[in-house]
Amino acid sequence: MLRTLQRALCTVAAGTLLGLGVNAVSPRRIPWLRPPRITVPAANQIALEKARRLWEGGDAVFLDARATNAFVAGHIAGALSLPVESFDAAFPSVRSRLATEQALVLYCDGERCDDSIRLLLKLRPLGYTNTHVLVNGWTLWQRAKLPTTKGDAP
Repeated sequence: MLRTLQRALCTVAAGTLLGLGVNAVSPRRIPWLRPPRITVPAANQIALEKARRLWEGGDAVFLDARATNAFVAGHIAGALSLPVESFDAAFPSVRSRLATEQALVLYCDGERCDDSIRLLLKLRPLGYTNTHVLVNGWTLWQRAKLPTTKGDAP
């Protein structure tokens, strides 16, 4: 009985250590402590209708802040993938398609998703000041039956 208990404890300890190790190197790791929720000031938010008009006029570049696999599964038509979690690696391939004065509409999915806000905070210091966050953008865009597509970045 004691030997069985020791084996069980060793198995649990090994599984815990393995899980913690994988989490530590994962790009989508689960944080030990949840950082405070980032809120976007109203001045940086954009309404769906205004975003739609910008999209229809070709007057803005839409940037999807979600993970690449979410982008491939479906995104706003014409949007570029710029996952905030891998910003440093992804930004160089997107940079040439952006102008600092150009309107940028950033989105992710879910009312509590802060990836687009975190993306805004990364772009602002680089001179991209005409940036707007479409809160819950992917869900709102789909509900409005606006153009979407699947697959890799154009």
